[in-house]
Amino acid sequence: MSPSRAFLPGFMILTLLSGSTIGMAKIVTTLYAIDLGATPLQLGVIGAMESLGMLLLTLPAGVFIARYGARRVYFLASLGPMLLNLAIPLFSGWVWLAMFRLLIGLCIPFRMVAMSSAFLDRLRHIGNAKAGWYRAALTLGMGLLGPLLGSGLSAQVGFAGCFATIGMCFGAMAFSSLGFWRDAAPKPAAAGSASGASLWALLNDRVVSQSCLVEMLCGATHALFSTFIILLAITRAGVSQPWAASLLMVQGAALVVVLLGLGRAVQRLGTRSTYLFAMVSALAALLLLGLGSGYSVYALGAVLLSVAMALLHLLNMAQLGAQPMDKGRIGGLFNLAGLLGSCASALLGGAVAQRLGIANVFLAWIAPLVLAGGFGWLRHLRAAPGLQAMEH
Repeated sequence: MSPSRAFLPGFMILTLLSGSTIGMAKIVTTLYAIDLGATPLQLGVIGAMESLGMLLLTLPAGVFIARYGARRVYFLASLGPMLLNLAIPLFSGWVWLAMFRLLIGLCIPFRMVAMSSAFLDRLRHIGNAKAGWYRAALTLGMGLLGPLLGSGLSAQVGFAGCFATIGMCFGAMAFSSLGFWRDAAPKPAAAGSASGASLWALLNDRVVSQSCLVEMLCGATHALFSTFIILLAITRAGVSQPWAASLLMVQGAALVVVLLGLGRAVQRLGTRSTYLFAMVSALAALLLLGLGSGYSVYALGAVLLSVAMALLHLLNMAQLGAQPMDKGRIGGLFNLAGLLGSCASALLGGAVAQRLGIANVFLAWIAPLVLAGGFGWLRHLRAAPGLQAMEH
């Protein structure tokens, strides 16, 4: 078995466990915050705190991994969330919950950059048809298995039991990673990943900057959906808490199907057509979520949103995987772009929801999405021949 094929099964299992744990933590945190009586603005702050913590250390994470190795860094970065999740039930109040999410967010980038850069580095050997497999495994856990486990466990063992389970999962990942990362070796080239010159060189590359812009928009849109859809479904549509939580599973399942099944189709469709189809799908989803009411309408909006994000991710991964630059630096910047979008949209969305209502959060996002998407489209039309070659 080739090294790339031997790498893929263990990598996918670890990614699936990681995604399930993160998804379980996200929905349990949301349900716990609602149980504490958090307002929409407070929900937005709580949702943004983890992204803020990740935002602060995503670029420096590449330097640490280059210096100390992925195996040691991933292990220590998994122990932090383990201990913090065990401590959450000991404190009450939304402020404490937000602070714990911030501290957990400070640990996540070291895990995230190690995983994404490893996948990007091997993508040319794995093949672009599997460009969505990493995100698919992560999403299967975050969007389907995690919410399912979190919703079921919260009803059976309470919030304290849920956070204890989440903590033990992080501990399991910490110790299992010692075997998975055994052959991983740090790359000297990644040591300069945080320097201003390196970042400017990356941002000057049309493919990298375009992919980062798209990832920022996807991160922002996904954060709005995952932060506010449960409360919207409960308050506007009157659905029960478990059914509201299942909308996250619908979105996750649709995302996984597209990521796993349409890799080759996107290659044949071409960049321009895929971008256009994704934008139309995203706008239709936001209109349904903002104007509609009822579980079936919200579920359709979730599916359309997933289609848009999955198509764009498949394009991004194929383009970035073909870049000759160091994948650790590209992975760090790519993840940073998604985090910027997630953090900003959760905070601003909370403020909009507090003043204008939760449904208007999705309608208010249409104008910025169209403007940013139009800017990205104009940049694509002027892109280098290497990017346009994907059309053929």
